[in-house]
Amino acid sequence: MLRRHLGNTPVKLIEFRRPYDWNELARQLPDIAADVLICFAFPTLIPQQLLDLFPKGGLNFHPALLPNYRGPHPLHRLVADGQHAVHGGVTLHKMSANFDDGDILGQVPFTEADWASRRDMVDGVASAMRRLVREVAPGYCKNLVSGMPQPAGDFVWARLERDHMAISSDMSIGHVARMWHVLGAKPGIYLDVAGRKVRLAFQVRRLGPPTGKGPVRRWGMVEFDLANGRVRHLTYGRLLKRLMKIYASFPRPRAGKPYAELRVFGRVGSEAAPEPQAGSRGH
Repeated sequence: MLRRHLGNTPVKLIEFRRPYDWNELARQLPDIAADVLICFAFPTLIPQQLLDLFPKGGLNFHPALLPNYRGPHPLHRLVADGQHAVHGGVTLHKMSANFDDGDILGQVPFTEADWASRRDMVDGVASAMRRLVREVAPGYCKNLVSGMPQPAGDFVWARLERDHMAISSDMSIGHVARMWHVLGAKPGIYLDVAGRKVRLAFQVRRLGPPTGKGPVRRWGMVEFDLANGRVRHLTYGRLLKRLMKIYASFPRPRAGKPYAELRVFGRVGSEAAPEPQAGSRGH
């Protein structure tokens, strides 16, 4: 895919797949002569000897406002925990010997508009990464941004478990809608209907206030109570999955969004620097 998008751009492309051969990769990297390695969503710690091949080491994009929600599933857990408005965003940080705990260079918080749909969320992540790589990474390479260490503490480790995908009647309609946007297509959200887990798709109708009655499933749909209303959702199946792929292939006009805040940490010559948020702990 990357080769197709690069087209005729004169960029060296190194194809690197499992099982990872770090020694072979190290033999190819000197030809690139890059100052820094920048990663996103790479599932394995990169050996220090490989990072040492770059004069400025390695940087990583993490889709949450560190130090909160380190780990492999930050977007999923932010929404499942109802913490998307507090710790949602993208962090650019130095790579270290552990996952997601290196010095923070910059952050872009998300706005509520970034959670309006799955496409808005993906666009929000991409826009934040674009700002950080354009406005923060070059300053780091020129020694104009030094970063700040992450505070110590027992912060949320963002690993998605089966319980986080379960829908319950004490959730709000808005919360379930966000769970559908972020978790719905993969790995899915589920409702217990008469002792059986039913995979839900999106809401098609709000029926009125909660009734106190249990979920009712019929004709590819489920009616059930939430904290602030009774709703009807489609159930998720093969046909709906195909229709969603077709729908996603059509271009849509992008709605205007407010310009996101950019936080830079350890700017050389700056009198004051923002502090990384250290609010949400435990879990």
